[in-house]
Amino acid sequence: MKSNRLLMVVAAAVFLLSFLSYRSSVTRAERFERGQKFLSNLNPDEIANITLAKGGDVTKLKRQDDVFLVTSEHGYPAANDAVNRMLKDVLGLSLEKEVGKGEGLEEELGLRPEAEGTLEVTFKNAAGKDMVHFLVGKAFDDGSGNYVQRLDGEKGPIYLTAERVFLQTKSSDYVKKELLDVPATDIAAIRGNGFTFETVDGELALSGLPEGKKESARATQVQSVLSGLRFQEHFLANDPSLQGLVFDEELQVELNDQSGYTLQVAQRGEDHYLRIAGFHDVGQLSVALDASEDEVRETSEVLSRGDEIKDFNALHGSFIYKVTSLTADKVRAKASELMEDA
Repeated sequence: MKSNRLLMVVAAAVFLLSFLSYRSSVTRAERFERGQKFLSNLNPDEIANITLAKGGDVTKLKRQDDVFLVTSEHGYPAANDAVNRMLKDVLGLSLEKEVGKGEGLEEELGLRPEAEGTLEVTFKNAAGKDMVHFLVGKAFDDGSGNYVQRLDGEKGPIYLTAERVFLQTKSSDYVKKELLDVPATDIAAIRGNGFTFETVDGELALSGLPEGKKESARATQVQSVLSGLRFQEHFLANDPSLQGLVFDEELQVELNDQSGYTLQVAQRGEDHYLRIAGFHDVGQLSVALDASEDEVRETSEVLSRGDEIKDFNALHGSFIYKVTSLTADKVRAKASELMEDA
């Protein structure tokens, strides 16, 4: 009997110690520590939808496979670097101190979604459930932080961040503005308004260059037309504001792999607009039963390139792009501008 009572006492003591240890660990986990991360458990790979709202600007992004689309910009592809920079900034938010709770304090510190200058951030998973929902309020008058508060689940305490929170909030900030980046060495020919560039000994050269003439600096600009080709704004092709545009200038660029791009430009006042489409000049492909490994690989690459062009046209056929005058001038260049006295 004594032995049984002793075992019961020991068991009770072990249980009590375990309980106290657990309670202590939970308390320590919940206790604020300066420098701790605001969103320490957020897994960015699970984020499927992002909403950033500030004032009248509402940016919405949706994950599709390995990229995001800016759904608030007609589903246009997002720039990976812009999305990654925003996520990195959010994950990097560290805290200076815990401020407290209460509606009065929230009002005072701008932690209401409808407050002027307040940023509301929401991350949802693939099931549409909130992963993170928080507000960024006013900046601390005598320091470098902003007040933040989580709203997902039970409303959390208000914290002051260690540094100011600067997140891009406009939809246009996240749009991928680069259309193409093709070096001149990949170009086989360029055909424009009364002129042709063709590759000779590995170098693009103006065909039919008269004696006593040489290529001008403008010729070099035209050769680089697909290098870092970007736009300023994008519009749906049926946008009413663009009705009546006349795309009467065209440039065709053929690449070494027999694919290429056709660029057309239009002008209205001081604004310049671009349409772009890809092409792929290959016939019906077949692979012989006795084809070598290299022949099979080459055929596969051609087919893959054909799919790339189809995807390119499926996207860009729906949009018209506003571009700089420099970009438009490359497309509308004339033969006389591409040469000068030697």
